[in-house]
Amino acid sequence: MKAATAVLAALLVSGCAAGATTSAPVTTKSTGPDMASPSPRASASNAAGSVSMIDVAGPPDLILKDTAPAHLAASLYLSVGGYDASTRNITEMAVSFSSQGRRIGFVADETLTCNGLALQRRGGTFDLKVSTDTFAGKGVTCTYRSGPNLGTIAFTAPVAPAILSPQDNSVVARSARTPVTFRIGGHSTMFYVIALGPSSKAWSDPTGTRPPQVLLDTRAFSPGHGFVALNQFFDLPDLHSTGFQSVELHGQAVQQIGVTWA
Repeated sequence: MKAATAVLAALLVSGCAAGATTSAPVTTKSTGPDMASPSPRASASNAAGSVSMIDVAGPPDLILKDTAPAHLAASLYLSVGGYDASTRNITEMAVSFSSQGRRIGFVADETLTCNGLALQRRGGTFDLKVSTDTFAGKGVTCTYRSGPNLGTIAFTAPVAPAILSPQDNSVVARSARTPVTFRIGGHSTMFYVIALGPSSKAWSDPTGTRPPQVLLDTRAFSPGHGFVALNQFFDLPDLHSTGFQSVELHGQAVQQIGVTWA
């Protein structure tokens, strides 16, 4: 995920399979409250995969002779939901690895599977795109293999957030207190609800609490097509790994619906 998603996404003991297992430090990263004014997308999101989820700009990937997990720090990117009907019920997962602060490029037989599903390897990144109910609310265990060496990351995947009202493609009256009712998915670190009109937008202040409703001032909106979106950043309280030096999470969930402002 880039700046907005490198908040979106979300992995997985020892240097040899028979060795003692150890837990690695866990870090959750999210965008701070001083982020730029939020704005939902007016078009479909990018295709799934590491290109859309992870910013690969920077120095070339580091190639290691020994890619056992004991030499690697893992970064999990987990993105739940999307900006249109085609991505609303999709979860994208990508995992990258680094050593001494540099991204690792894999050229051997390294693999990564999560609950039996193989993640596609693209250079130094493994990624997967599945329907959200595949993992939502369930325990997920990911196993990294490099020759005889294993590393694991485990967590409980969040359920998808949802905008409960207004309904998708409904007509919504503009007012000083336009209600938006929603459900937060998982353990939220911050979220905002935003409404977009043809030429104006309104959003709630980011907060870590869970109110079921926000009231937005949409009086300045012109009549016509617009959007209502919920953007949430989350952590995984039970995220843990064995074998790796550390694991960090970038987690984001998005739901967006289309409305007509009247």
